[in-house]
Amino acid sequence: MNVFFSFSLILGLLSLQACTNHTTKQQQDPPDTKNVSDSLAISTVDDTTSSIYPKADPSKGQIFLVRSYRIWEKEDPTAVLNKDWYDLYEENGQYYLAKVDYVIKDGFDDCAQVPSKSVESRRNSLLFLKFSGLRPGLIEHVKINQSEIWPKESVQYTFKNQKVNLKALGDIKSTEVQTDENGHEKVFHEVANYRLNYSATNGNQEKTLFQVDQYDHVFMKTLFVGDIDRDGALDFIFSNPRNYEEEALLLLLSNHGNPLIFDAEEQFDC
Repeated sequence: MNVFFSFSLILGLLSLQACTNHTTKQQQDPPDTKNVSDSLAISTVDDTTSSIYPKADPSKGQIFLVRSYRIWEKEDPTAVLNKDWYDLYEENGQYYLAKVDYVIKDGFDDCAQVPSKSVESRRNSLLFLKFSGLRPGLIEHVKINQSEIWPKESVQYTFKNQKVNLKALGDIKSTEVQTDENGHEKVFHEVANYRLNYSATNGNQEKTLFQVDQYDHVFMKTLFVGDIDRDGALDFIFSNPRNYEEEALLLLLSNHGNPLIFDAEEQFDC
């Protein structure tokens, strides 16, 4: 009888310990869940404070680089051009829009060993554009304050009582002094994790125009600041290649308060 009682007592104690451990484990789980929730909340806040402008659908418009193109498998990038396109060009320090005036010349790309076609404008063209509502004539523009916007720098533009701020974020990996073709020295940085943010005085939330994980011996440049679509707000054109064997342009069109982003790029790696 005593043996049976002792065995029952031992089983009871073991059961009680198991229940205690299970209860303790259940009580410890909620702090882990809370930590995950806090982490997600912080991430969500970070992501929404500077959301990214989406690229516009090609049906809303296009831009075109005025340059030479390689013809791969008989696909001709220049085939999209016609008399409906506009040319944004510079003349004597002023910018104009006019219907395109160009020639296309056949050639051969020795590096890629494929045929090529070169689009040659009869003007000093910045790029070709195709949007509804464009009108020919003089385009208002403002002087570019600073072409390259390095990480931790900001540039502000004022136009018709509107202020636009461009703020750069990113990491500077290395710095060197380079000499250009005119013998002028300038500081150049190798940049990674780059973001260019945009905000305006019309109350819009700050947003990211573009981001680049790594620039390879190149960097972004501001090429044009003005009112292409004549809505009283600034439009921007940036050169934004990722590497030294690429040409790339990005257009931010203010579009009457509904900004649109368009880009075009072409590789010429060998």
